[in-house]
Amino acid sequence: MNVEAYILVGGKSSRFGSEKALAVFEGKTLAERAYKTMCNAFRSEQVFFVARDPQSFAHEAARLNAVFVYDVIEDRGPVGGLYTALTHASTEWIFLFACDLTDVTWMYVSMLEDKISDHYGVVLPEQPDGRLQPLCAFYNVAKTLPVVRELIHREGKPPAMMSVIDALNARVAKLSEFITAPPVTFANVNRPADIEKE
Repeated sequence: MNVEAYILVGGKSSRFGSEKALAVFEGKTLAERAYKTMCNAFRSEQVFFVARDPQSFAHEAARLNAVFVYDVIEDRGPVGGLYTALTHASTEWIFLFACDLTDVTWMYVSMLEDKISDHYGVVLPEQPDGRLQPLCAFYNVAKTLPVVRELIHREGKPPAMMSVIDALNARVAKLSEFITAPPVTFANVNRPADIEKE
């Protein structure tokens, strides 16, 4: 399967207090950790960062020798990042990944990829708490782009990622399907204290 991976690093990090993607965890920035995970799951030339603007992430991208794109439409939250990824993509499927999901391994991503089928518009995991995780998911570009294009141009507050999922035929991967992989909690980093707890 030919897939491009897009790592979201463009959030405003209002709860974190600074650029979350540049926070250091176990000796590496969250962006670097996510990049290494994605490069283990995909070819490095098919891994991209999605940043808020041309300036905010340029230094870190250069340090990692990585390619980044930036939001086509500003201030539309994760759906805006997904829209940017979909419009940039040159593959049939993309993998969208939030840089603060520090618990996700390349092995888990590869096992999730095995569940891709033309019958679905999105393949995403169910978390231990029963919620779905749309920021660690595979999206079919042709099926998802029209949905996101319609949502992102609506007036008002940014659309929720679950609005995208609800409009697609979703393949939900249950925890029981990953018994051969290390357990994944999908704990994300919202505050500096979350890194200290790890």
